[in-house]
Amino acid sequence: MKNISLSLFLTIIIFTLSAFGQAGSTPEALAAYNRGVALQDDGDIDGALIEYEKAIKLAPNFTDPYLNRANIRLSLRDFQGSLADYGKVIEINPKDYQGYFNRAVVHSESGDYQGAIADYTRVIEIQPTYAMAYNNRGNARKETGDKTGALADYDAAIKIYPTFMAFFNRGGIKLELKDFDGSILDYQKAIELKPEYAETYFFIGLAYEDKNNFPEALKNFSKTIELEPNYAEAYARRGLIHLAQKQKAAAAADLSKAIALDPSLKASYQTFLDDARKRR
Repeated sequence: MKNISLSLFLTIIIFTLSAFGQAGSTPEALAAYNRGVALQDDGDIDGALIEYEKAIKLAPNFTDPYLNRANIRLSLRDFQGSLADYGKVIEINPKDYQGYFNRAVVHSESGDYQGAIADYTRVIEIQPTYAMAYNNRGNARKETGDKTGALADYDAAIKIYPTFMAFFNRGGIKLELKDFDGSILDYQKAIELKPEYAETYFFIGLAYEDKNNFPEALKNFSKTIELEPNYAEAYARRGLIHLAQKQKAAAAADLSKAIALDPSLKASYQTFLDDARKRR
């Protein structure tokens, strides 16, 4: 029943500001590029793409137009076009770690986790203290089933720069590895850093549930619902605990609410709901 992603991907795409003089550019290319930026800021994506194309034709080694066009293509789910543009940035400047990072994001978005791992590794080779590259490589490794590698990457990210996201993700991989106490500690740290994020309470509730600490699990599922009243899975998990404790009315209410909010949960929870509705 726990078919829930336990990691957060951070899609960091840098939109370049208006340029006043960049390597590989010409005055005409800069003018076209800056027109593209202005159009993009105004929401005219088609017009921006036309101007970026002009800038590229005028100055093929000017990287900023490729970066912005890649960003737009990614937003349009044109993964191949985005990958090609980031690839061109890297071809022009092989030490551009942001180009590798952004291309890794595209690989992850398109489901190519091995490609993402390779690019995040290149980022780390160029910029060894880039904590987010470790975090995101950990996410990609988790998706390939390499939980040990993911844990090592989250450890590295936290050592360099301890963020909410890194603690949240490490808590998730520890939960998958059944290190429930370690998972709870990481989620508690994540809550300290970002106390209003509902999902953290849900996952710490799962960890307590796996430890058979039902009072703490209930408390955290209830907190999830307090922060996110439409969090269907939190109602479902709370309902199961109520059912295990023979609190059938409360269980029926929570399970009914879960299915009403997310009908796809019916296949997993309808039997429990039917049980909760039975007379004693």
